[in-house]
Amino acid sequence: MAMAMVSERVSRYTSAHKRLTGLPAAFRGAELGLAFGWTPKQVAHYLWLWKSRGLVQALGGHSDVYANLVVERSPDGAAMLLMAMPSAIRIGADALRLAGWTTQIENRPTVAVRADAAVYSVNAFSVQQRSAAWFDTVQDGIIRPEQPLRELRTLKPAWALADMLAFKSTSYVLAPDDIDWDEVEGNDAVDWSAASKALGLAKHPLSQQSYEQMLLIQ
Repeated sequence: MAMAMVSERVSRYTSAHKRLTGLPAAFRGAELGLAFGWTPKQVAHYLWLWKSRGLVQALGGHSDVYANLVVERSPDGAAMLLMAMPSAIRIGADALRLAGWTTQIENRPTVAVRADAAVYSVNAFSVQQRSAAWFDTVQDGIIRPEQPLRELRTLKPAWALADMLAFKSTSYVLAPDDIDWDEVEGNDAVDWSAASKALGLAKHPLSQQSYEQMLLIQ
């Protein structure tokens, strides 16, 4: 009888590797209850167990989004972020770096997310809350990716620079010497004018001298 009970338990046992192989590269913890018929308490237990074994990695905060390291050893941070906060837009120094306007690398790239939706403090990104009005304002300054569910939208460099100045009291702001002005000056004047007007900045040309002056304005 005892052997029969052991055999029955073994036959019903499914390894963590097999379970995770059947899940996508990124998933929400809440999905495990539906996938495996688990209670919330069981979901929490298995997530803790898998994290402790290095099989999954949490996005952070209370986002309930996890990277499946069995399926993909290098987590797609942008895709995970978009699962948790679909409104996310890359702003700040990282947007400028991608455009070749600076070589400065943020430890955690800055993203703006809607303040009227769920907002989480996550591990790989610095999250700034912005109003719905801000998102409407910057619509013309957004670079939209080919894969919107996997790649972040990004502010155009002139818009990112204007936004950095508009929110300098709460944002990481590049020093003038951190910007490649040979790359900047003479380019994107139309975007700069539109961004400055939309974000309420005084009218200035796109130049190092103007940037230095605007940094001093309280």
